[in-house]
Amino acid sequence: MISKDSRDKLLKQGVIKKCPVDLRAAKKLLDRAAVDLNTARRNLKEDEECAYAYAYNSMLRAGLALMFSEGFRPDIRGKHQNIVRFSGVVLGKPLQNIINDYDRIRRTRNQFIYEPDIPCSRKEAEDAIGTAETFVRGVLKLIGKRHPREGFSDNL
Repeated sequence: MISKDSRDKLLKQGVIKKCPVDLRAAKKLLDRAAVDLNTARRNLKEDEECAYAYAYNSMLRAGLALMFSEGFRPDIRGKHQNIVRFSGVVLGKPLQNIINDYDRIRRTRNQFIYEPDIPCSRKEAEDAIGTAETFVRGVLKLIGKRHPREGFSDNL
């Protein structure tokens, strides 16, 4: 579970760093997250592991967009896990189950890469796509609410 973190704790631990807010980069990352989701959907029938990986990539990019929109970036060590942790802090309780699923998907994706004998089922890929859609929409909604003039819209 990711819920015990705070921005201050993550800063003290050195897993996130302050940086200037970069809404342009956040928008580009979210646009790419939408492309990744579409790619995941298209690949579902042909290659479940590919669909799973693209669903994960969409969450990774959306999480990074969230960080940039808040004026943070992850430290290089444990970058993916730190993006998940930061996302949990910012999105909070309403999306806590989605954050937990995102973290599980992150760990499972690593297993698919480093342990090639582990298969990815269609159901796992479908669930990852559903989680990614909810997560990316949650990030879009939050950034759009905090920066209404910047034109963040749900293009999923």
